[in-house]
Amino acid sequence: MTCYKLNEFKMFADVTDGIAIVINSETGIYFGMNGFATVVYENIIKGTDTAKIAEKLKTIPDVPADIEERFNKFIEFLLSEEIIIEGEEENTAVEIDEKTAKEDNYEINIKAYNDAQEMLLADPIHEIKEETGWTPEKDSIRYTKEETREREKKVID
Repeated sequence: MTCYKLNEFKMFADVTDGIAIVINSETGIYFGMNGFATVVYENIIKGTDTAKIAEKLKTIPDVPADIEERFNKFIEFLLSEEIIIEGEEENTAVEIDEKTAKEDNYEINIKAYNDAQEMLLADPIHEIKEETGWTPEKDSIRYTKEETREREKKVID
């Protein structure tokens, strides 16, 4: 029995309009999933045994024969990027939206993006310290004041 949960130590996640976005707070890389991947991901992070999810995927009408292989590759990717970590099993039912699966051609797609990496890492929220809390001073992001001004110019220009 293998169960997972979101790695909340590093990741922030949200599902909006059936699409999951996960942001790695340490690297600034974010991940976007298609609708079917989002459905599968939601089942994974709620602590459902992955064997149960795989079995449910196989029952979808017209599902490709390699759906379990696709599912396992998806889990391997989530683990390799540290999006998920081992968790406790929750006794939850597997919920798969067959319409979304078919619309996405049964593809469980996730893509990594780094186009906002610099901006996400520059956010001073990363500078929360247990002893002092969040310090909103711009030089707390490890740039000199001059470097910070130059970076701000790039954003404004």
